[in-house]
Amino acid sequence: MAWFLVQIIGILFGGLGMVLTFVITIMPQWRVSILAENNGINGRIDGYWISRWDGLWTTCVNQARLAMQCNSYESQVSLTMDLKSGRILLSFAILMTLFAFAFSVVGFLFHKCHEEGRVTRQCLRMTAGIIYILSTILIAIPVIWTTSNILTRAYDAAVCRGAVRIEMGEALFLAWPTMAFILIAGIILCCQCPGSQSCVPKEDKCDYRPPRDQELVIMRSVPDDRPNCTSRAQYI
Repeated sequence: MAWFLVQIIGILFGGLGMVLTFVITIMPQWRVSILAENNGINGRIDGYWISRWDGLWTTCVNQARLAMQCNSYESQVSLTMDLKSGRILLSFAILMTLFAFAFSVVGFLFHKCHEEGRVTRQCLRMTAGIIYILSTILIAIPVIWTTSNILTRAYDAAVCRGAVRIEMGEALFLAWPTMAFILIAGIILCCQCPGSQSCVPKEDKCDYRPPRDQELVIMRSVPDDRPNCTSRAQYI
């Protein structure tokens, strides 16, 4: 019963990680650039801050006096390499988490009584766990790369003297619990219940048993070494 609940937790964590992966992919708050006038007095433009949000697919400009305006990127030149890689890797991560969630649900609902159904169910869960772990790696690469670039530019003296301050967006902060959920789901689904059988069916195991007729031939060919119980007095 306890292992049954652990499997349910793994499926729920995987589903939550799948939804969060889609959310952070479409969020524009990956890199936040705050535009300000560095005059040493107020550091503002027209008395208000202007912030720009750069995401994987859209860029938004936010100002207190005006409504937020979001547009897609006009060209690929304006995208940095970390955001370009994030587009590709997170697109694959969404597909992989979707397949992994489907495999985990099908494996959980695959209740057949015979032995072959049980082995198939275990193989589906293990496949889903491996895909979840690979998805975590795909998400981690652009998140770490973008975070490293932002921290490098934030402490750059040339950028600090200018009119731009770069900060990490909410999507990067949300990516870390997303990776944690997906990784936990992958580890749970890869682990099997104690006493469960492997993904190799019984027909594929190398347990050789000779045919019944060969056993009879072997039994007949073995000499009978049992001692003769007839006493010598019966021969006289």
